[in-house]
Amino acid sequence: MIEASYGFAGEGRVFDPDPPTKRTHLYELQLLTVELERFRGDGGAIEPLGDNLLLVTPRGQIALIQAEGRVDYLPDRVPMSETSPAEEIGWVGFRVADILLNEESPEEFTLFVSHHYLVGECVEFRISSTRLNLGEREIAVSGEWTTEFTANPCLETAIFGNWEGDIPKVGGGIQAGGRMLMDGDRHLLVAVGDHAWYEWHVRNEGGDPERPPVVDPDTHLGKLVRIELESGRNEIVATGFRNPQGLARDAEGKLWLTEHGPQGGDELNLVWPGLDYGWPFATYGILYGDRIWPYNEEQGRHDGSEEPFYAWIPAIAVSNLIVSDSEQFPLWRDDLLVGSLRSGSLFRVRIRQERVTNIERIGFGERIRDIAQTADGRVALLTDSSKVILLQRAPLYCQLVNDPRSIFSFDAEEVCIDVFSLVDEDVDALIRGLEGTDIGIPAMRSQFEVFVHENLLIYLRIPCSTGDFRNRFFLHITPVHAQDISEELKQFGFNVYDFNSFDRGVGSTVFEGGCLVVRTLPAYEIKHIYTGQVIREESPDGEVFWRGPVWEGSYTFGTPYLARAPADEAPPFPAQDEGASDPGAGLFTAFCAGCHRLSAEHSAGPHLAGVIGRRAGSVAGFEASAAVSGLDIVWTRENLAEFIENPTQFAPGTTMTAVGVTPEEARMIAEFLALER
Repeated sequence: MIEASYGFAGEGRVFDPDPPTKRTHLYELQLLTVELERFRGDGGAIEPLGDNLLLVTPRGQIALIQAEGRVDYLPDRVPMSETSPAEEIGWVGFRVADILLNEESPEEFTLFVSHHYLVGECVEFRISSTRLNLGEREIAVSGEWTTEFTANPCLETAIFGNWEGDIPKVGGGIQAGGRMLMDGDRHLLVAVGDHAWYEWHVRNEGGDPERPPVVDPDTHLGKLVRIELESGRNEIVATGFRNPQGLARDAEGKLWLTEHGPQGGDELNLVWPGLDYGWPFATYGILYGDRIWPYNEEQGRHDGSEEPFYAWIPAIAVSNLIVSDSEQFPLWRDDLLVGSLRSGSLFRVRIRQERVTNIERIGFGERIRDIAQTADGRVALLTDSSKVILLQRAPLYCQLVNDPRSIFSFDAEEVCIDVFSLVDEDVDALIRGLEGTDIGIPAMRSQFEVFVHENLLIYLRIPCSTGDFRNRFFLHITPVHAQDISEELKQFGFNVYDFNSFDRGVGSTVFEGGCLVVRTLPAYEIKHIYTGQVIREESPDGEVFWRGPVWEGSYTFGTPYLARAPADEAPPFPAQDEGASDPGAGLFTAFCAGCHRLSAEHSAGPHLAGVIGRRAGSVAGFEASAAVSGLDIVWTRENLAEFIENPTQFAPGTTMTAVGVTPEEARMIAEFLALER
């Protein structure tokens, strides 16, 4: 046996110090991204190792992702061929499907890997294992691999190639399944996919319902298998699976399995021993190319077998799932977190009283291949773009958060940061002046906080440095009455108060790790507040220009807020009579005019004159992103409103970011644009 040790890389964080955030229904998340070496093929898996993650790539390379984001690639590889290196095998479906660590002691683990193995003219689906030792500063991987399980039969290599003819091209390996789970101390469960065996049968037999495929009880294809590790004996637990992608057990011991259907009909199954879950004779899906699935007695039904607990139509291309028990996200406790390839999303599935009560879609614009939860409670997502995205709770600043109605501070005792502990209040007049102040409703949260108190708006950004003030932070206020915006400010397209100015209405300080700005509010009724930046850039010849604006967040008052100016300060705008105004026009000015114009000329984004009825990404003189130009749609009021509300969910990969509008506000903007022809 050959064993080698590999030391960890040096200390220090490698994540973005100011990571992007994403709001969900119950939490605001920080997204910490680890960029990996580009994978060859799809597949691969991650597994928690304390606060770290173990990664095995689709072609068997092993790596350790440390908690701070550093990646150590090890020379060890999973054996995947008796002759050729795995990197030289071109089949898209030939892959590592899953990995699993079983703790033998605090320092010693058994690493199980489910994967393909090329043997002569056929491909085996195997589970191999090796020993892994974890020291304080090093990781040691045994050079000896043991074959724990080999699925029956060994598959013809032809099934891994691209099919020709009128059947869509499918590689058998992409339906490998392969997800694993320990079942007690010395037993292992593995969900084996059908490797496109039955689609292959449709091609060869012409899909003749009178000649259905024979499901051989002695094969492991499409079955959940239980393996006794000491003896190697195995037994079939349940049958009828096409391409099982996820396997998890909840706190009550229930076993959950996610499964790809064909075109449509992805399933969430509650698995019980001895049951048949239908494939290939029952599915809510159809054959690719909008054709019937010939072996389903009645299309669109799942008769004659165990019904799925839930089915997605259209398919989302489900991947792995976990049962959430993270201390970071107690409001998600016992929910299923289900990854998705096709939708680029994470689905939070709540199950109560033996039924799915609600599903929240959390979009990331990335194909999520695997999901894991680390010991410190972060949720890790492995993507097909060779990244790991770690989700953690965005910090709150508890000294200023005393609004028990805010969902984001509902259970924040252990994750909030005391802003007054960050600086010496005795020498910082601005923070000293805030102590004891009863701060009101927190207006918004992202990588910053904005609070409203009497006639003051307080802006807190953490982390922050002096260099941040090279950019221009600004505050935009939308009055209840549009006439309160002066003609002088209308030319900017938004109502700007510059945080960086030095007039007596603004006070600011930069302290270690953060920035704090206090701004006097105007004395009129306010409907919306939002903030952003205009980014300062300098060309090689020394010319300074500004890019943006980049919106950071927004808050809409449920009832108009009246900021009362001090008695010795005149209101910044003269009072004017009320007048009717198009609410959509005001919202467009507030949220869109910084990047888009209504005249037929482009700004940072394409002009929006006559956008309704125009094909997405087709406007002359502007190069749209591939995400938008690839939508193949014509803009309508309805789909434009969806895009404005959540651009990255509507068009994953778009460069447009959400501006913080509600669905109703997005609808009003779209209605306004429909009139601007």
